[in-house]
Amino acid sequence: MFLFSLGLSAQRLNGKVVDSTNGQPISGALIYFPQLKLDATTDENGHFNIESIPYGTYEMEVQILGYATLTKQININDSTTCNCKMCSMPGCDMNEVVITALGNVTSSQRSPVPVSLVTHDMLLQNSYSTIIDAISTQPGVNMTTEGVGTTKPQINGLGFDRVLTLMDGERQEDFQWGDDHGVLIDPYAVYDAEIIRGPASLQYGASAEAGVISFKTQPFAEDGTTQGSVLTEYQTNNGYIGTSEDIGENHNGFAWDLCASNEEAHDYWDPKDGYVWGTAWQQDNGRLTLGLIKSWGYSRIFVSLLERRIQVPDGNRDSATGRFEYNAPQNGQLYPGNSNFLAYNPTIAGDKILAEIQTWWQNSFNIGKGKLGLDVGFTQSIHHDIDTGTVGSGNFEVKDIPYSLKYQIIGENSGLKLTTGINGTYEFENNYAEPPAPYIGDFEIPNYTDFQAGGYAILEEDYKYLTVSGGLRYDLNNFIGRSMYLLNASTPEQEVVSASTPGATLQFSSFNNTYTGPSGSIGASYQLPENNYLKLNVSKSFRAPSIDELTSNGVNIGVNAFQLGNLNLKAEEGYQVDFAYGNNGKDVSFEADGFYNVINNFIFPVRVQAKLGGDSMVDGVPFYQYIANKAILTGFSGYFNIHPSDTHWLEIDNNFTYVYSYFPNQTDSTRHIPWTPAPRLTTEIKFKLTDWKKSILRSTYIEFGTAKYWAQNNIYSALYSEIPSLAYTVYNAGIGTNFVNPVTGRVICSLYINCTNLFNIGYADHLNLAQYFLAYNGSPVTVTQQSQSIYNMGRNVGFKLLFPIGGHKMTGNGTENIKSE
Repeated sequence: MFLFSLGLSAQRLNGKVVDSTNGQPISGALIYFPQLKLDATTDENGHFNIESIPYGTYEMEVQILGYATLTKQININDSTTCNCKMCSMPGCDMNEVVITALGNVTSSQRSPVPVSLVTHDMLLQNSYSTIIDAISTQPGVNMTTEGVGTTKPQINGLGFDRVLTLMDGERQEDFQWGDDHGVLIDPYAVYDAEIIRGPASLQYGASAEAGVISFKTQPFAEDGTTQGSVLTEYQTNNGYIGTSEDIGENHNGFAWDLCASNEEAHDYWDPKDGYVWGTAWQQDNGRLTLGLIKSWGYSRIFVSLLERRIQVPDGNRDSATGRFEYNAPQNGQLYPGNSNFLAYNPTIAGDKILAEIQTWWQNSFNIGKGKLGLDVGFTQSIHHDIDTGTVGSGNFEVKDIPYSLKYQIIGENSGLKLTTGINGTYEFENNYAEPPAPYIGDFEIPNYTDFQAGGYAILEEDYKYLTVSGGLRYDLNNFIGRSMYLLNASTPEQEVVSASTPGATLQFSSFNNTYTGPSGSIGASYQLPENNYLKLNVSKSFRAPSIDELTSNGVNIGVNAFQLGNLNLKAEEGYQVDFAYGNNGKDVSFEADGFYNVINNFIFPVRVQAKLGGDSMVDGVPFYQYIANKAILTGFSGYFNIHPSDTHWLEIDNNFTYVYSYFPNQTDSTRHIPWTPAPRLTTEIKFKLTDWKKSILRSTYIEFGTAKYWAQNNIYSALYSEIPSLAYTVYNAGIGTNFVNPVTGRVICSLYINCTNLFNIGYADHLNLAQYFLAYNGSPVTVTQQSQSIYNMGRNVGFKLLFPIGGHKMTGNGTENIKSE
């Protein structure tokens, strides 16, 4: 039960938050409108004020530690009035959050598909190198990696082009097909994230076959205030140094936010390999957000400039000693020395420069009883594989123009929500010119264009206990590729020439492939007594082949393999059932999610013999070809959290992920889908210390955690395409606190210390693809067991300091609300 009092004059929203038990005002409660990126904090009398807010219907959250999070649909108009109160956690039965990544705005508990929320506090209280690393232990989520800066997400055992990543609603199309291309998002720019575990093709199209990860920047500053922060971070293992500065303002409906960051690290260390040569990286990012919020709706512009320079380890070692070795002598050295391992400048053969320029214009207009959304953007992604530190051998750029037109309306009497629209992207890629001799260009994919368009309609109806949601979509995907001819291929004299040039060889054929297909889903959630709930969703997904699956023809430097595409591949079609049962009680909360997914024409690369009777090597590297087969994935994930209502100082969180995959009617060596994650169980125990009234330390906690990974023997073992992985357990620990001025209540700074792999065990995760990189004296070797592999990072201690700008009065929920007083 809650009671809330609102008054609205023109575009001004104000209200008061009080305790439902004693009627006392609640200070420091956060009032948040996710669709608008607007928030406000209650003062010492429980009052809050938002000077400018559009007319219309919006989902509102009210949050503060010790009380159940409230979600309520608010209709903003000239005579808006609502009276009710907040319930303390022990006496309240729901703790929901608003989810915006599903198209129709809904709550996490009423969503028919499993959804996870990664909060701002979760991100602050942990150490990580990339934003994918930060979310990779959520239920159903894993990550593949070829090094610290190359992480990509998996959901329910599917990754790469099957997982759609969003940043403030914009599609991240930055080389998502490649193993060695990490998601180009600055982790310091992310405020929180929503993860949809299951097909979400209705709203987003073919790339959301496995699910969606929606990252969001922080809300605008509270109206009439300036806020910001300075963050600095250091990690001991690879000397990671990170800094981030942010400042923003909101005044009478005009808001802006500017952030900049820098990250750099030298090679990491593990107990088996020592320092791993080729794992240093650097990144710089600047991001500007402008927003206009008026009675007619809102308009927002996002601009981001990011450059990442990373090394991808090649695993080259001396055959006699096992030491890491240069491919060619560098300044008279055969082996990297300590100064090379500890250098922050990744400029050797095998590193790459990735740059991305993004602009994204979001608009929402009140049209009659509904809202019209119009979004358009532009992204330029630049890729350089670097040879000897200065000259690129694999140079190309990809440009994208994503677009979306969406109309949403809620029935006045029925409450039926309708979302309908069209969206897609226009992508065009161009290879850069051949580098000068003696360097050899690496043309992995042709020049091409890719036009994607899809129309959809989604309906949702909320009853007292039941929510029903469903919809249909139809997609079109058209690839047009241009031919390419090379003269003197694979020699220092190689050059791109016309087809009529004598001696020219065909590198890429021209093609024009169109893929069309429907997708749809229908699902429901039901709220049972005693805080229990059920979810069921049935869906059909569609995914066109990606450009590398169709056209690859050459050595991919980043993955150390020769890859061959197939222009005859068909689109994937998936059929998935998701079922969930959960409870959201005052002492315990849990959810168990099961899924069964059948995918026809599932596309994947397999290691094959290059020629009849030959081996599986071409040009000294493994030879892979893209094929398709029927695939079945099934499994379950979930969480079980203990948070006793009468023991506020203790919290125990557990989550589990299990995926089993197979190809029907196959032999033992070809039965399982490659890169299926190993089963995982994580546990975290957090002790929250009591805040004393005049203490300078507030919201102090100590936590201990474990992550248990079982062995993975269900592999695609033919020709050592994949090797089994060993079981391992890592232990982690952390501590955090806020330093507060006891007189004013202002937070001076927040400190977080985390230790991962506490006991410094040596291990190679099953999805660590760098474990397959091995060469002796420059000659590639097939890895047949994990003892030959490059291992994951050893013990790492991270220190993070956060300094608020503009003042922050403690609200009891950590450092989540940084506001001017």
